[in-house]
Amino acid sequence: MQKLLFALLAGYYLLTAQDQQVNAVPVEELDPSSLKLEGKPGYYSDIITKLDDALPIVSVATVLNNTNHQNPPFDGPDNFVEAFTWEKRDGYNDVGTLLWYPQGTTTSSDAYDDGLYEGNDIILISWYDHLRPTSSAGNKGVRISFIDKSTMSYRNALLVVPDDGEIPSFHTTKIHAGGIMWYGYNLYVVDTKKGIRIFDLRHIYEVSIGDGIGHVGAGRFEAYNYRYVIPQSGHYLADGFRFSFMSLDRTTTPDTFLVGEYDSTGASSRVARFQIDSETRLPVHSSGTTSPAIEMFNSFLTSTQGVASITTPNNRSKYYFSCSRALGFGHLFTWVAGEQDEPTEHADVLWRGAEDLSYRKQGDQLWVNGEHPGNRPVYALKAGDY
Repeated sequence: MQKLLFALLAGYYLLTAQDQQVNAVPVEELDPSSLKLEGKPGYYSDIITKLDDALPIVSVATVLNNTNHQNPPFDGPDNFVEAFTWEKRDGYNDVGTLLWYPQGTTTSSDAYDDGLYEGNDIILISWYDHLRPTSSAGNKGVRISFIDKSTMSYRNALLVVPDDGEIPSFHTTKIHAGGIMWYGYNLYVVDTKKGIRIFDLRHIYEVSIGDGIGHVGAGRFEAYNYRYVIPQSGHYLADGFRFSFMSLDRTTTPDTFLVGEYDSTGASSRVARFQIDSETRLPVHSSGTTSPAIEMFNSFLTSTQGVASITTPNNRSKYYFSCSRALGFGHLFTWVAGEQDEPTEHADVLWRGAEDLSYRKQGDQLWVNGEHPGNRPVYALKAGDY
């Protein structure tokens, strides 16, 4: 037992030492033409039509009207301008659960420019099934927490992939979901090895409470005891890029979004930018449904978990990077393209297990969440302070 303990401690301290390397390498601009998203944005539309006939459709507002968990305040450091956590009570514990780990962050400020969706101020957080391998039949995939800022309460809904057949059905979305982006009625979720999946918030289905998944017989649908499911509507695929996180930038014209890579060594910590169409709610296509990257660079930052960007008054892109440091406090890095060679480090300003970033112009806020069990805040920093 002692040998095992020493081995675990040695591994932890080695990981910590590796994670705490400080970036001292200039950012490298790259040719964006090497990265293209090949899209099938309406791939599941026919099956969704069948599911519409089989299941009741509810709105995001209805989900918020039926929240069943509370978001109590989180006592964070002074640089947190807002902070809360998850429900923890007898028989239920999202703060400490090992089954689900939170990852992606997006808000209704991404969905619409006025910061509201169906009149509500909302934060969405993605969680992935941490315990079961994706090859397991019992893997529950990804769930989304709908957080109502007006009541500080939330409801979890399951992301699902439609299945065709005589009776339409669905199965779980077995991915890491390290980053999410809300744009209009579309929820974009990164798929690490493949690209980006799209889920349609106009087709949230209410299902029966039960242990099964999909159609379980006699016209009954279940989703591992979740009341609501959100179907995948389409996807964009790409090779040669690790899709670890993403975010929206509403300060550019037209709107753009970023995708980025996690690399514990920093050797391949690339970030790419794509344009997105405010009318179709889809990436801008150069031909057919192909969307080319318009910018790409390698930050060489270790263990990057999220990126966000805004346009400065002198028309430069300012980037924010959240970087985890094992069990230690996370580091925030900033970099202004065209003005700096290397990113600037802001050490220990993020909570332990810092994850995805989302910029909210209302309040000039950077929203982040922490993944470690027992310490899982969702919090905002003032972007202008960094």
